[in-house]
Amino acid sequence: MTVTLGDALDAMAGFPEVEPADFVRRGLLVIAPHPDDESLGCGGLIATCRAAGLPVSILIVSDGAGSHPGSTLFPPMVLAALRQQEAILAAAALGVGPSHVHFAGLPDRSVPISGYEAERACDRIAALAATADVVAVTWRHDPHGDHKACFALARAAVRRVPGATLWEYPIWGLTLPPHMPLPGERPRGVRVRVSDHLPAKRRAIAAHASQTTALIVDDPKGFRLTPDMLARFDTPWETFIESPP
Repeated sequence: MTVTLGDALDAMAGFPEVEPADFVRRGLLVIAPHPDDESLGCGGLIATCRAAGLPVSILIVSDGAGSHPGSTLFPPMVLAALRQQEAILAAAALGVGPSHVHFAGLPDRSVPISGYEAERACDRIAALAATADVVAVTWRHDPHGDHKACFALARAAVRRVPGATLWEYPIWGLTLPPHMPLPGERPRGVRVRVSDHLPAKRRAIAAHASQTTALIVDDPKGFRLTPDMLARFDTPWETFIESPP
């Protein structure tokens, strides 16, 4: 069966709204392809879980060094170190300490789905998921190779972990043309209410200054989140799509 993105968006708009306590009961693992995806897609849920005393782990899969390839002031190793520090600051704004923020260090724009490094990433996801009942990863239809790869890694890993369920959060999939065909059925899922923790989410997103400001001045073609992009994530709820077994 094939649906369009418009069908999927209509379905997401109709997802039931739930309280965070009815969604995460034991613990949360958030898998982010790049430093900032965790704050954009799940920042409110992370902050809500921490405020309730629930354990949260974050795994950043890629090193994030590909966002400004033309910069000489921030070559890949320097940019990767900066983005790692930004992720730690963002997590702190959400109530997650540095010991619970993990970095796989895989290459930005080239996250593998097979081979030794992919197997290591799957093992790490499975180990972190052992204490969680909800594992959140980017939507399988997000139009970015790293986002798709992270979904594939997470799906393989969660199948090894009894009691863990996989949920997908959309980032760039929301920017596709509505007529874009998507394989599969209309998605099912929930919209989790996070309005009480929007200020923390905003602080977390702002901590990713390399992606949200003109901090990197020598690469005008480098990536930057625009106000229109950021507005997509400044809502009183966050969307999570049920991932079929």
